[in-house]
Amino acid sequence: MNSFLKTDTIVAISTPQGTGGIHILRISGKDSIKTVNEYFEGKNLLTLKSHSLTFGKFHNKGVIIDEVLISVFKAPKTFTGEDVVEISCHGNYFIATQILETLLQDLRLAEPGEFTKRAFINNRIDLTKAEAIGDLLEAQTKSAHQLAINQLEGKLYDKINSLIKFITELRMLLELEIDFVEQGLGALNHDLFLTKLQNLKSKIITLINSGNEGLIIKDGLKIALVGAPNVGKSSIFNKFLKSERAIVTPIPGTTRDYLEESIAMNGFLLKIFDTAGIRKTDDQIEILGIERSLQIIKKSHLVFFISDFDDEANYEKLSKIIPKEKIWKIANKSDKMDFEMRQNLKDKNFILTNTVDEDGMDDLKKEVLNYIKNDNYDLESGILTNLRQIEAVRKSLESLNKAIDSFKNNLGYEFTAFDLKEASEYLEEIVGKITNEDILTNIFSNFCVGK
Repeated sequence: MNSFLKTDTIVAISTPQGTGGIHILRISGKDSIKTVNEYFEGKNLLTLKSHSLTFGKFHNKGVIIDEVLISVFKAPKTFTGEDVVEISCHGNYFIATQILETLLQDLRLAEPGEFTKRAFINNRIDLTKAEAIGDLLEAQTKSAHQLAINQLEGKLYDKINSLIKFITELRMLLELEIDFVEQGLGALNHDLFLTKLQNLKSKIITLINSGNEGLIIKDGLKIALVGAPNVGKSSIFNKFLKSERAIVTPIPGTTRDYLEESIAMNGFLLKIFDTAGIRKTDDQIEILGIERSLQIIKKSHLVFFISDFDDEANYEKLSKIIPKEKIWKIANKSDKMDFEMRQNLKDKNFILTNTVDEDGMDDLKKEVLNYIKNDNYDLESGILTNLRQIEAVRKSLESLNKAIDSFKNNLGYEFTAFDLKEASEYLEEIVGKITNEDILTNIFSNFCVGK
Protein backbone atom coordinates (compact mmCIF):
# COMPACT_ATOMS: atom_id res chain seq x y z
CA MET A 1 0.00 0.00 0.00
CA ASN A 2 1.23 3.52 -0.73
CA SER A 3 2.63 4.92 2.53
CA PHE A 4 0.58 8.09 2.00
CA LEU A 5 -2.55 6.01 2.53
CA LYS A 6 -1.57 3.89 5.54
CA THR A 7 -4.38 4.05 8.07
CA ASP A 8 -3.60 0.98 10.17
CA THR A 9 -2.93 1.44 13.87
CA ILE A 10 0.71 1.79 14.91
CA VAL A 11 2.61 1.54 18.18
CA ALA A 12 6.11 2.34 19.39
CA ILE A 13 8.10 3.09 22.52
CA SER A 14 8.67 6.85 22.51
CA THR A 15 11.33 7.03 25.23
CA PRO A 16 14.97 5.89 24.85
CA GLN A 17 16.32 2.64 26.23
CA GLY A 18 17.58 2.61 29.78
CA THR A 19 16.26 3.00 33.32
CA GLY A 20 14.41 6.10 34.45
CA GLY A 21 11.28 7.39 36.07
CA ILE A 22 8.89 6.30 33.32
CA HIS A 23 8.72 4.90 29.81
CA ILE A 24 6.03 6.02 27.36
CA LEU A 25 4.45 4.02 24.55
CA ARG A 26 2.47 5.80 21.86
CA ILE A 27 -0.36 4.29 19.82
CA SER A 28 -2.12 6.02 16.92
CA GLY A 29 -4.92 4.94 14.60
CA LYS A 30 -8.59 4.07 14.50
CA ASP A 31 -8.15 0.93 16.67
CA SER A 32 -5.84 2.46 19.28
CA ILE A 33 -8.37 2.99 22.09
CA LYS A 34 -10.19 -0.28 21.48
CA THR A 35 -6.99 -2.34 21.38
CA VAL A 36 -5.41 -0.87 24.51
CA ASN A 37 -8.73 -1.26 26.35
CA GLU A 38 -8.56 -5.04 25.80
CA TYR A 39 -5.35 -5.21 27.87
CA PHE A 40 -6.29 -2.61 30.48
CA GLU A 41 -7.79 -3.28 33.90
CA GLY A 42 -9.48 -0.09 35.07
CA LYS A 43 -12.00 2.33 33.59
CA ASN A 44 -13.44 1.55 30.18
CA LEU A 45 -11.25 3.62 27.86
CA LEU A 46 -13.97 3.71 25.20
CA THR A 47 -16.17 5.82 27.50
CA LEU A 48 -13.51 8.34 28.47
CA LYS A 49 -13.61 11.89 27.17
CA SER A 50 -10.80 13.06 24.93
CA HIS A 51 -7.65 14.26 26.69
CA SER A 52 -8.40 12.15 29.76
CA LEU A 53 -5.94 10.38 32.06
CA THR A 54 -6.71 7.24 34.04
CA PHE A 55 -4.81 4.80 36.25
CA GLY A 56 -4.98 1.02 36.09
CA LYS A 57 -3.14 -2.21 35.30
CA PHE A 58 -1.86 -3.45 31.96
CA HIS A 59 -2.05 -7.21 31.51
CA ASN A 60 -1.59 -9.90 28.90
CA LYS A 61 -4.06 -12.77 29.17
CA GLY A 62 -4.67 -11.95 32.83
CA VAL A 63 -0.99 -11.69 33.76
CA ILE A 64 -0.24 -8.22 35.14
CA ILE A 65 2.73 -6.54 33.46
CA ASP A 66 2.67 -3.17 35.23
CA GLU A 67 0.59 -0.44 36.82
CA VAL A 68 0.21 2.30 34.23
CA LEU A 69 -1.27 5.69 33.44
CA ILE A 70 -3.30 5.81 30.23
CA SER A 71 -3.81 9.05 28.31
CA VAL A 72 -6.60 9.07 25.74
CA PHE A 73 -6.81 11.59 22.89
CA LYS A 74 -9.63 11.39 20.37
CA ALA A 75 -9.47 12.53 16.73
CA PRO A 76 -9.25 14.99 15.18
CA LYS A 77 -7.68 17.24 17.83
CA THR A 78 -4.60 15.11 18.45
CA PHE A 79 -0.97 15.30 17.34
CA THR A 80 -1.50 12.83 14.48
CA GLY A 81 -5.11 13.79 13.75
CA GLU A 82 -6.08 10.20 14.66
CA ASP A 83 -7.16 8.56 17.91
CA VAL A 84 -4.04 8.43 20.10
CA VAL A 85 -3.28 6.56 23.32
CA GLU A 86 -0.16 7.02 25.42
CA ILE A 87 0.83 4.49 28.06
CA SER A 88 3.14 5.60 30.88
CA CYS A 89 4.72 2.66 32.69
CA HIS A 90 7.59 2.34 35.16
CA GLY A 91 10.94 3.29 33.64
CA ASN A 92 12.23 -0.24 33.12
CA TYR A 93 12.85 -0.93 29.45
CA PHE A 94 12.03 -4.62 29.96
CA ILE A 95 8.54 -3.64 31.16
CA ALA A 96 8.03 -1.28 28.23
CA THR A 97 9.11 -4.02 25.84
CA GLN A 98 6.65 -6.47 27.39
CA ILE A 99 3.80 -4.00 26.84
CA LEU A 100 4.98 -3.36 23.27
CA GLU A 101 5.14 -7.07 22.45
CA THR A 102 1.62 -7.50 23.84
CA LEU A 103 0.22 -4.72 21.64
CA LEU A 104 2.09 -6.03 18.57
CA GLN A 105 -0.20 -9.04 18.66
CA ASP A 106 -2.83 -6.70 17.21
CA LEU A 107 -0.98 -3.63 15.94
CA ARG A 108 1.98 -2.73 13.72
CA LEU A 109 5.31 -1.29 14.86
CA ALA A 110 5.60 2.32 13.72
CA GLU A 111 8.19 3.28 11.14
CA PRO A 112 10.76 5.99 11.97
CA GLY A 113 8.99 9.34 12.21
CA GLU A 114 5.62 7.85 11.29
CA PHE A 115 3.66 9.66 14.01
CA THR A 116 4.96 13.02 12.77
CA LYS A 117 4.41 11.92 9.17
CA ARG A 118 0.75 11.18 9.94
CA ALA A 119 0.44 14.59 11.60
CA PHE A 120 1.62 16.14 8.33
CA ILE A 121 -0.57 13.97 6.07
CA ASN A 122 -3.62 14.74 8.25
CA ASN A 123 -2.89 18.49 8.01
CA ARG A 124 -2.07 18.91 11.68
CA ILE A 125 1.32 20.45 10.82
CA ASP A 126 3.05 21.68 7.67
CA LEU A 127 6.36 20.28 6.44
CA THR A 128 8.49 23.05 8.00
CA LYS A 129 7.00 22.26 11.42
CA ALA A 130 7.62 18.55 10.85
CA GLU A 131 11.28 19.30 10.12
CA ALA A 132 11.40 21.59 13.16
CA ILE A 133 10.41 18.67 15.39
CA GLY A 134 13.42 16.73 14.12
CA ASP A 135 15.66 19.78 14.60
CA LEU A 136 14.35 20.22 18.14
CA LEU A 137 15.36 16.67 19.01
CA GLU A 138 18.86 17.26 17.63
CA ALA A 139 19.47 20.80 18.96
CA GLN A 140 22.80 21.03 20.80
CA THR A 141 22.94 24.74 21.63
CA LYS A 142 20.71 27.58 22.79
CA SER A 143 20.61 29.18 19.34
CA ALA A 144 19.81 25.88 17.60
CA HIS A 145 17.05 25.24 20.13
CA GLN A 146 15.58 28.72 19.58
CA LEU A 147 15.75 28.29 15.81
CA ALA A 148 13.81 25.00 16.03
CA ILE A 149 11.23 26.51 18.40
CA ASN A 150 10.62 29.48 16.10
CA GLN A 151 10.17 27.19 13.12
CA LEU A 152 7.83 24.97 15.14
CA GLU A 153 5.78 28.08 15.97
CA GLY A 154 5.41 28.79 12.25
CA LYS A 155 7.89 31.63 11.66
CA LEU A 156 9.31 30.08 8.48
CA TYR A 157 5.87 28.90 7.32
CA ASP A 158 4.52 32.45 7.66
CA LYS A 159 7.40 33.88 5.63
CA ILE A 160 7.05 31.30 2.85
CA ASN A 161 3.27 31.68 2.83
CA SER A 162 3.53 35.48 2.50
CA LEU A 163 5.81 35.04 -0.55
CA ILE A 164 3.35 32.59 -2.11
CA LYS A 165 0.50 35.07 -1.55
CA PHE A 166 2.57 37.85 -3.11
CA ILE A 167 3.22 35.70 -6.19
CA THR A 168 -0.47 34.80 -6.38
CA GLU A 169 -1.41 38.49 -6.40
CA LEU A 170 1.04 39.13 -9.24
CA ARG A 171 -0.36 36.19 -11.19
CA MET A 172 -3.91 37.51 -10.72
CA LEU A 173 -2.86 40.90 -12.08
CA LEU A 174 -1.45 39.18 -15.16
CA GLU A 175 -4.56 37.07 -15.62
CA LEU A 176 -6.72 40.20 -15.44
CA GLU A 177 -4.44 41.96 -17.92
CA ILE A 178 -4.70 39.03 -20.35
CA ASP A 179 -8.50 39.37 -20.19
CA PHE A 180 -8.28 43.15 -20.68
CA VAL A 181 -6.03 42.73 -23.71
CA GLU A 182 -8.57 40.39 -25.31
CA GLN A 183 -11.16 43.14 -24.86
CA GLY A 184 -8.86 45.77 -26.33
CA LEU A 185 -8.21 47.38 -22.92
CA GLY A 186 -5.04 47.74 -20.89
CA ALA A 187 -4.77 48.39 -17.14
CA LEU A 188 -1.37 47.08 -16.05
CA ASN A 189 1.23 49.64 -15.02
CA HIS A 190 4.32 48.09 -16.58
CA ASP A 191 6.91 49.92 -14.45
CA LEU A 192 5.04 49.33 -11.19
CA PHE A 193 4.63 45.63 -11.95
CA LEU A 194 8.35 45.30 -12.74
CA THR A 195 9.17 47.01 -9.44
CA LYS A 196 7.01 44.44 -7.63
CA LEU A 197 8.87 41.62 -9.38
CA GLN A 198 12.21 43.12 -8.35
CA ASN A 199 11.00 43.51 -4.75
CA LEU A 200 9.96 39.86 -4.75
CA LYS A 201 13.38 38.88 -6.08
CA SER A 202 15.07 40.84 -3.29
CA LYS A 203 12.98 39.05 -0.65
CA ILE A 204 13.79 35.62 -2.10
CA ILE A 205 17.53 36.37 -2.29
CA THR A 206 17.46 37.44 1.38
CA LEU A 207 15.71 34.18 2.23
CA ILE A 208 18.34 32.14 0.36
CA ASN A 209 21.12 33.95 2.22
CA SER A 210 19.45 33.04 5.50
CA GLY A 211 20.01 29.38 4.63
CA ASN A 212 23.75 29.61 5.30
CA GLU A 213 22.98 31.18 8.68
CA GLY A 214 20.46 28.44 9.46
CA LEU A 215 22.92 25.68 8.62
CA ILE A 216 25.61 27.25 10.81
CA ILE A 217 23.21 27.60 13.75
CA LYS A 218 21.85 24.07 13.39
CA ASP A 219 24.92 22.10 12.26
CA GLY A 220 27.70 24.31 13.61
CA LEU A 221 30.34 26.73 12.32
CA LYS A 222 33.01 24.54 10.72
CA ILE A 223 36.59 25.65 11.40
CA ALA A 224 39.57 23.86 9.85
CA LEU A 225 43.04 24.22 11.35
CA VAL A 226 45.55 24.17 8.49
CA GLY A 227 49.29 24.55 8.16
CA ALA A 228 52.62 22.84 7.76
CA PRO A 229 53.52 19.99 10.15
CA ASN A 230 54.59 20.91 13.68
CA VAL A 231 53.37 24.54 13.69
CA GLY A 232 51.01 23.90 16.62
CA LYS A 233 47.68 23.02 14.99
CA SER A 234 47.00 20.21 17.47
CA SER A 235 48.00 22.38 20.43
CA ILE A 236 45.53 25.10 19.37
CA PHE A 237 42.92 22.37 18.77
CA ASN A 238 43.40 21.10 22.33
CA LYS A 239 43.29 24.61 23.82
CA PHE A 240 39.99 25.32 22.05
CA LEU A 241 38.56 22.11 23.49
CA LYS A 242 40.29 22.52 26.86
CA SER A 243 41.31 18.86 26.68
CA GLU A 244 44.19 16.78 25.34
CA ARG A 245 42.19 15.42 22.40
CA ALA A 246 45.02 15.52 19.83
CA ILE A 247 48.45 13.96 20.31
CA VAL A 248 51.12 16.66 20.42
CA THR A 249 54.78 15.77 19.74
CA PRO A 250 57.74 17.55 18.16
CA ILE A 251 57.70 14.92 15.40
CA PRO A 252 56.29 16.30 12.10
CA GLY A 253 53.29 14.41 10.68
CA THR A 254 51.85 13.19 14.00
CA THR A 255 48.29 13.93 12.84
CA ARG A 256 47.84 11.62 9.85
CA ASP A 257 44.06 11.98 9.56
CA TYR A 258 41.80 14.84 10.59
CA LEU A 259 40.30 15.01 14.07
CA GLU A 260 36.85 16.49 14.65
CA GLU A 261 35.30 17.78 17.86
CA SER A 262 32.34 20.02 18.69
CA ILE A 263 32.08 22.65 21.40
CA ALA A 264 29.42 25.18 22.38
CA MET A 265 30.45 28.83 22.79
CA ASN A 266 27.92 31.42 23.94
CA GLY A 267 25.02 29.37 22.58
CA PHE A 268 26.62 28.61 19.20
CA LEU A 269 27.99 25.26 18.03
CA LEU A 270 31.55 25.11 16.68
CA LYS A 271 32.93 22.10 14.81
CA ILE A 272 36.70 22.21 14.82
CA PHE A 273 38.85 20.06 12.52
CA ASP A 274 42.53 19.43 13.22
CA THR A 275 43.83 18.51 9.77
CA ALA A 276 46.92 16.60 8.78
CA GLY A 277 49.93 18.83 8.15
CA ILE A 278 50.12 19.48 4.41
CA ARG A 279 53.53 18.55 3.01
CA LYS A 280 55.19 16.25 0.50
CA THR A 281 55.47 12.74 1.90
CA ASP A 282 55.88 9.13 0.77
CA ASP A 283 53.85 7.77 3.68
CA GLN A 284 50.66 6.37 2.10
CA ILE A 285 48.62 6.75 5.27
CA GLU A 286 49.68 10.37 5.64
CA ILE A 287 48.90 11.00 1.95
CA LEU A 288 45.32 9.75 2.49
CA GLY A 289 45.03 11.96 5.58
CA ILE A 290 46.15 15.01 3.60
CA GLU A 291 43.62 14.25 0.84
CA ARG A 292 40.83 14.03 3.41
CA SER A 293 42.03 17.24 5.02
CA LEU A 294 41.76 19.06 1.69
CA GLN A 295 38.10 18.01 1.42
CA ILE A 296 37.44 19.28 4.95
CA ILE A 297 39.15 22.59 4.15
CA LYS A 298 36.93 23.18 1.13
CA LYS A 299 33.75 22.53 3.13
CA SER A 300 34.69 24.66 6.17
CA HIS A 301 33.22 28.08 6.89
CA LEU A 302 36.53 29.35 8.29
CA VAL A 303 40.10 28.15 7.82
CA PHE A 304 42.78 29.00 10.37
CA PHE A 305 46.07 29.12 8.49
CA ILE A 306 48.56 28.46 11.27
CA SER A 307 52.29 29.10 10.98
CA ASP A 308 55.17 29.88 13.31
CA PHE A 309 56.67 32.38 10.86
CA ASP A 310 55.56 34.47 7.86
CA ASP A 311 54.79 31.48 5.61
CA GLU A 312 53.62 33.43 2.56
CA ALA A 313 54.26 30.60 0.07
CA ASN A 314 51.90 28.13 1.76
CA TYR A 315 49.33 30.88 2.33
CA GLU A 316 49.24 31.62 -1.41
CA LYS A 317 48.84 27.90 -2.17
CA LEU A 318 45.90 27.73 0.24
CA SER A 319 44.26 30.83 -1.23
CA LYS A 320 44.14 29.08 -4.61
CA ILE A 321 42.00 26.31 -3.06
CA ILE A 322 39.54 28.48 -1.11
CA PRO A 323 38.56 32.18 -1.12
CA LYS A 324 40.90 34.41 0.89
CA GLU A 325 38.00 35.83 2.91
CA LYS A 326 37.57 32.41 4.56
CA ILE A 327 41.22 32.32 5.69
CA TRP A 328 42.35 33.66 9.05
CA LYS A 329 46.12 33.95 9.45
CA ILE A 330 47.32 32.69 12.85
CA ALA A 331 50.95 33.16 13.94
CA ASN A 332 51.55 30.56 16.66
CA LYS A 333 54.47 30.28 19.11
CA SER A 334 54.48 34.04 19.58
CA ASP A 335 56.37 33.54 22.85
CA LYS A 336 59.46 32.76 20.75
CA MET A 337 59.21 35.93 18.63
CA ASP A 338 60.93 39.24 19.28
CA PHE A 339 59.03 42.53 19.34
CA GLU A 340 59.88 43.45 15.73
CA MET A 341 58.69 40.11 14.37
CA ARG A 342 55.47 40.27 16.37
CA GLN A 343 54.74 43.77 15.12
CA ASN A 344 55.48 42.81 11.53
CA LEU A 345 53.04 39.90 11.70
CA LYS A 346 50.33 42.08 13.26
CA ASP A 347 50.77 44.57 10.42
CA LYS A 348 50.08 41.69 8.01
CA ASN A 349 46.79 40.88 9.82
CA PHE A 350 48.06 37.82 11.68
CA ILE A 351 46.43 36.88 14.98
CA LEU A 352 49.22 36.05 17.43
CA THR A 353 48.88 33.04 19.74
CA ASN A 354 50.95 30.72 21.82
CA THR A 355 49.72 27.63 23.61
CA VAL A 356 52.31 27.62 26.38
CA ASP A 357 50.72 30.37 28.47
CA GLU A 358 47.65 30.63 26.15
CA ASP A 359 48.47 34.21 25.22
CA GLY A 360 46.14 35.23 22.39
CA MET A 361 43.81 32.22 22.70
CA ASP A 362 41.05 34.23 24.39
CA ASP A 363 41.38 36.90 21.71
CA LEU A 364 41.05 34.25 19.00
CA LYS A 365 37.88 32.85 20.59
CA LYS A 366 36.42 36.37 20.87
CA GLU A 367 37.12 36.96 17.18
CA VAL A 368 35.24 33.77 16.31
CA LEU A 369 32.24 34.82 18.41
CA ASN A 370 32.30 38.29 16.86
CA TYR A 371 32.31 36.67 13.42
CA ILE A 372 29.19 34.67 14.28
CA LYS A 373 27.38 37.56 15.94
CA ASN A 374 28.20 39.99 13.14
CA ASP A 375 26.03 37.91 10.83
CA ASN A 376 23.03 39.28 12.79
CA TYR A 377 21.02 36.07 12.80
CA ASP A 378 17.37 37.09 12.86
CA LEU A 379 15.87 33.93 14.32
CA GLU A 380 12.53 35.60 14.88
CA SER A 381 11.89 36.32 11.20
CA GLY A 382 12.05 32.69 10.03
CA ILE A 383 15.12 31.37 8.21
CA LEU A 384 15.90 28.30 6.13
CA THR A 385 17.41 25.41 8.06
CA ASN A 386 18.31 22.65 5.61
CA LEU A 387 19.51 21.96 2.08
CA ARG A 388 16.07 20.81 0.88
CA GLN A 389 14.58 24.19 1.72
CA ILE A 390 17.54 26.12 0.28
CA GLU A 391 17.43 24.22 -3.01
CA ALA A 392 13.68 24.80 -3.38
CA VAL A 393 14.09 28.56 -2.90
CA ARG A 394 16.99 28.64 -5.37
CA LYS A 395 14.79 26.96 -7.97
CA SER A 396 12.04 29.46 -7.18
CA LEU A 397 14.52 32.27 -7.81
CA GLU A 398 15.49 30.75 -11.17
CA SER A 399 11.84 30.70 -12.23
CA LEU A 400 11.35 34.26 -10.99
CA ASN A 401 14.36 35.40 -13.04
CA LYS A 402 12.76 33.83 -16.10
CA ALA A 403 9.53 35.68 -15.30
CA ILE A 404 11.39 38.99 -15.05
CA ASP A 405 13.18 38.36 -18.36
CA SER A 406 9.98 37.44 -20.18
CA PHE A 407 8.22 40.52 -18.78
CA LYS A 408 11.08 42.89 -19.67
CA ASN A 409 11.31 41.49 -23.19
CA ASN A 410 7.52 41.62 -23.76
CA LEU A 411 7.34 37.92 -24.62
CA GLY A 412 3.74 37.80 -23.47
CA TYR A 413 2.01 37.85 -20.12
CA GLU A 414 1.24 34.12 -20.47
CA PHE A 415 4.96 33.29 -20.26
CA THR A 416 5.46 35.51 -17.22
CA ALA A 417 2.41 34.01 -15.50
CA PHE A 418 3.68 30.49 -16.18
CA ASP A 419 7.12 31.26 -14.73
CA LEU A 420 5.54 32.84 -11.65
CA LYS A 421 3.37 29.75 -11.16
CA GLU A 422 6.52 27.62 -11.27
CA ALA A 423 8.25 29.92 -8.75
CA SER A 424 5.26 29.54 -6.44
CA GLU A 425 5.23 25.75 -6.72
CA TYR A 426 8.85 25.50 -5.59
CA LEU A 427 7.99 27.52 -2.49
CA GLU A 428 4.93 25.34 -1.90
CA GLU A 429 7.26 22.32 -1.78
CA ILE A 430 8.90 23.78 1.33
CA VAL A 431 5.71 23.85 3.37
CA GLY A 432 4.38 20.63 1.83
CA LYS A 433 1.50 21.99 -0.26
CA ILE A 434 3.16 20.21 -3.18
CA THR A 435 5.29 17.19 -2.36
CA ASN A 436 6.00 13.58 -3.25
CA GLU A 437 6.61 10.36 -1.39
CA ASP A 438 10.38 10.41 -1.90
CA ILE A 439 10.67 13.79 -0.18
CA LEU A 440 8.59 12.60 2.77
CA THR A 441 10.59 9.38 3.05
CA ASN A 442 13.88 11.30 3.14
CA ILE A 443 12.60 13.68 5.81
CA PHE A 444 10.94 11.24 8.19
CA SER A 445 13.45 8.39 7.85
CA ASN A 446 15.84 10.51 9.94
CA PHE A 447 13.42 10.56 12.86
CA CYS A 448 13.55 8.01 15.67
CA VAL A 449 10.89 5.33 16.00
CA GLY A 450 8.17 6.67 18.30
CA LYS A 451 8.31 10.27 17.06
